[in-house]
Parts: sequence; structure tokens; C-alpha cells
Amino acid sequence: MKNQNGITLIALIITIIVMLILVAVTVTTAVQSGLFNKAGEATQGWKEKENDELHLDEKITSNGATGINAIVNQYTNAQETESNS
Repeated sequence: MKNQNGITLIALIITIIVMLILVAVTVTTAVQSGLFNKAGEATQGWKEKENDELHLDEKITSNGATGINAIVNQYTNAQETESNS
């Protein structure tokens, strides 16, 4: 018989079992640490900030600001107004 190279079926099964154990431990740790909840909160916060930025941009463009200095001034004033209210 020839000398055959490669992995055996048993080695493949053992590798798959080890990988499944690692996945189970990782998912359990992620769920128990609240990783998914924190990711959801971060996403919600990002969406709120994005909406705030869109509202500020609308205020700037509605005031007819042109040129970079005028836009920066309008943006700064709009942010100050939002933080004061």
C-alpha cells in the first residue's frame, strides 16, 4: 500500500468538536457579559447623535450660510443653542 498523506476522519471530527466547544464558550461569555446589550445601546446612541447632526445641518443650511467660515460659525452657534436648551 502507498504511504498516504492527509488528515484522518477521526482528526477532522476531533477538530470540529474542539471548535464547537470554543464557540459555545465564546457565545456564553458574550451573553453573560452583556456584550449584545452594550452594542445595542451604542447603536442607539449613535443613531441619536446622527439625528442631532442632521438637525444641526438643516439649521445651518436654512440660515443660508456660505463659505467655510460662515458654515463653521453657524454650526458652532447651532451646537451652543442645542446644548443650552
